[in-house]
Amino acid sequence: MRYTRFRRSPAIVVVLVCWMACWCAPAIFTARGASEEGEAPAWAKQRLPDWLKPSLLGKHGLPEPWCSRPGPLAVGVGGIDRWQANHFIVYRRETAKFLYGEYTPTKVDYHKGLFPALERIVAQYTTPDQTDRQKAVALLTEAMAKHLLHPEVPPVGPMVAANRALDDEALLASGCAWCNEQARVYIRLCQIAGVPARMIYLFYSDGKMGHVVAEFYADGRWCMADSSWICVFPDDRGRLLSAAELHTPEAKPLVERIYMARWTEILKHSSDPSDREFATKGPDAIRKKKEFGPSKADQFGCFGVLNYPLPPASAD
Repeated sequence: MRYTRFRRSPAIVVVLVCWMACWCAPAIFTARGASEEGEAPAWAKQRLPDWLKPSLLGKHGLPEPWCSRPGPLAVGVGGIDRWQANHFIVYRRETAKFLYGEYTPTKVDYHKGLFPALERIVAQYTTPDQTDRQKAVALLTEAMAKHLLHPEVPPVGPMVAANRALDDEALLASGCAWCNEQARVYIRLCQIAGVPARMIYLFYSDGKMGHVVAEFYADGRWCMADSSWICVFPDDRGRLLSAAELHTPEAKPLVERIYMARWTEILKHSSDPSDREFATKGPDAIRKKKEFGPSKADQFGCFGVLNYPLPPASAD
């Protein structure tokens, strides 16, 4: 994501394993001194069980150095984006069963007309006879790849401000979004299609970088989807793996392989000179290529999970 919003810098940040820092917004994670955690509409704020103490939420539930930094996360963004970046539930031993059990409803109650523009996208890229997995993958690999580009992840879209605080349909209309914004729109598309989905906040072990992706629910399991890099994470049996499964040591080779394959695909098929230049030229090209692979397989850190509820049908 770009919790703080990605800034144009050569750092590397790719979800779980390889990202160019400019893609994922280091400022979000490293900014200090802010006192506000953002604001969100009432429908976005779910009541949590009493046992979920503040020490398990947002940066307070993260390991060092995140939890000791002064101020909130994501000071470079505004509105609901900053609020979300400070209210996720950290995946830990105490929360694992809850997060992958009762936390997120596995049925969607979507009221037609809430998001007309997004509904048109869903109708264009999915069909009623598709499975939930097929719908979610089509919305990721076809709809998101065409309609909502990232400013610094090939295929590169136009540069946009980090603190726009736009709603979902405004983000779609803009045609370009940072990773946390892309995740929000992708989740809405899934929900409209009847597929449960939620936000995943990734934090890297370097203590500086992070990224925002999504999980959708299909085939009886949560499946992580990177809506910036446009990829999912199937194991050797074809099962799509969750963020929790991808944070295990055994999954490192798989994550490395999938991101490297995506990198190669960009270089092979992109006709946009700016995409190839971004990946192959400049003083950081060698470092980018090296760090995108095996060395980043050890960057897995921790992550948080956050529901993105639908607004009520009567909401503006």
